[in-house]
Amino acid sequence: MNEVQERDFPTVEELSQGFSEFKLPQAGELVGRKIILNYENGYEMIYEFLDNETIKVKYINGEVEEKISAIYTAVSPREKIYVIDFIWSFGETKSFTTVIDLNKNIATTLIAELPNKEEVAISQFERGDKGLPLTSVKAEFEHASIDTKFSSDTVKHKFTSDLIGKRILFKYSSKDAYEHIYLNENYYTWHCVSGIEKGLCDTDRCFYLKIEENLYWFTWLERVVPTVGTVVEDLDLNKMRSYGKIYGYESYDMGKVTNFPVGSYAIMLNKTEY
Repeated sequence: MNEVQERDFPTVEELSQGFSEFKLPQAGELVGRKIILNYENGYEMIYEFLDNETIKVKYINGEVEEKISAIYTAVSPREKIYVIDFIWSFGETKSFTTVIDLNKNIATTLIAELPNKEEVAISQFERGDKGLPLTSVKAEFEHASIDTKFSSDTVKHKFTSDLIGKRILFKYSSKDAYEHIYLNENYYTWHCVSGIEKGLCDTDRCFYLKIEENLYWFTWLERVVPTVGTVVEDLDLNKMRSYGKIYGYESYDMGKVTNFPVGSYAIMLNKTEY
């Protein structure tokens, strides 16, 4: 009789235990404030921070309007820069992460969407054969101007190659540590050095944006267990921290989702020069 092998990759719910140990406290400076985000492609989002837990969001695109209220997190990695995160549950469940940059009066929003069971069921072989992305997770970045119309003069948070070649160790809790190896513009490798996934590693699709000097926004899309991870990495020598979240299904039955904050301390290991 064959024994059932224990799975290597834990669920996102299992992964969430302890990963918030080094998170930043909730930033309260935006409470009571309304921020209008005018996006490059013409639509508008209004964020109204009702209290320290609840955000009211209005989406306006021509005559189309949608409204939600959601639980949100807000952290401030540097002065006048905020990372806002919430789940949009209007039809399809989506994750919204917005970096609000009041130093430049601009914002960038990551809209991430988890796949359905049919999308997950497509094999890596079939994805390669059909030219599909290797991950079934979807992500798009949208740029906005704050409180003014977006124009050709509006600056943006730019995609960057600054991190490529760097190898950094991130300690997410007293038990969990991962190294990131930033390979090229589209891919990075993660390797769990200690913790629940010790010994596991993979290479996944990723995105890099530069917020300001030594402050980067890094996002990855996992393919084995469909997951979105997104963190702002402060690589200033006096900081060496990261702050963000991980979003995915609680379990392999792909029912409920979980969206939990993370934080880490970082150590620069080396940089490869080609």
